[in-house]
Amino acid sequence: MDLGIKNKKVIVTASSKGIGYAIAKRFLEEGAHVLISSHNEENLVKAYNNLKKISDNVYYMKTDLANVEDVKLLINEGYKILNGLNILVYVTGSPKPGSFLELSIDDWYTGFNLLLMSAVVAIKEAAKYMKEGDRIILSTSFTLKQPLPNLDLSNIVRLSLAGLIKSASQLLGRKGILVNGIMPGWVLTERMEQLIKDRSRRENRTEDEIRNEIVKDVPLNRPAMPEEIANVALFLASNLATYINGALIPVDGGLLKSTL
Repeated sequence: MDLGIKNKKVIVTASSKGIGYAIAKRFLEEGAHVLISSHNEENLVKAYNNLKKISDNVYYMKTDLANVEDVKLLINEGYKILNGLNILVYVTGSPKPGSFLELSIDDWYTGFNLLLMSAVVAIKEAAKYMKEGDRIILSTSFTLKQPLPNLDLSNIVRLSLAGLIKSASQLLGRKGILVNGIMPGWVLTERMEQLIKDRSRRENRTEDEIRNEIVKDVPLNRPAMPEEIANVALFLASNLATYINGALIPVDGGLLKSTL
């Protein structure tokens, strides 16, 4: 089936590993031209070399999402590198864990820039180049609806992305540019393993106990694979999703218990 992805120009942020890497890989497999980015150049080059085995239409650019000037540069230089921009997939790493009282003011400003301002700037810059039929997709987290202990910075700042998606979709939708979000649940990435280690230390329990407890809360009894999140991003960018705008789609195996 032709998804309408071939030859599309795509930027994927935070894509040297995990969910971002899986998304970049799926778009390349569908024939898109893809620019990947990360703040870690070593991981970025490794990802680029691996993706180059799939397609020559892959490029990379080092970018610190906590630095808004870096984000501006990524979008504007990315447009030149790709000779166009049809799809922006915004993914970001997670901010520092900790409770509300433990986190410093600097932690809050860093997290604010990393999670929200980078997305605001990326969308504003990308919108300058986009036209009817183009897509913006933000990968956020199920914590938008169901906060997690000791992740207060993520719980609070990520929530603002729901408002950003809704507001941007109302404005850009008038131009035919669709803006949507994905809310992954537990995904089998290095970040998930880091969170398990952190909880194990704080709660003085084994990592296996924490891991089993997390899976128990998921009706499908397992975390997602990064590729399962990537498939939803691909769908939202495809010609099968031409009337989805302003949506926040959970991809969590049924983890969220809320009805709305």
